[in-house]
Amino acid sequence: MMHRPSVPELLKPGQSYYSLVVAVAKRAREIAQQADDKHEILLEKPVQLAVEDFAKGRYKLIESDEIGVIRDRRLNYVPTTSLEDDE
Repeated sequence: MMHRPSVPELLKPGQSYYSLVVAVAKRAREIAQQADDKHEILLEKPVQLAVEDFAKGRYKLIESDEIGVIRDRRLNYVPTTSLEDDE
């Protein structure tokens, strides 16, 4: 039976679980696209192959310094008239 790495095995301290999920998904889409382009049939699921790539160090998770930074996202809007104005 193949070893399935756990999240703590794949993440370094301080790295985001969300970033790992996004990175694995992107790699899985790459794997699936490459197989499709070559008309190959994959014996394993692309997500499993992507996880293995990260576990074996073939791909690394590199996060931006801005991960976790909350920006000011004030909405710009134009006030509308209320029902009270129509009366």
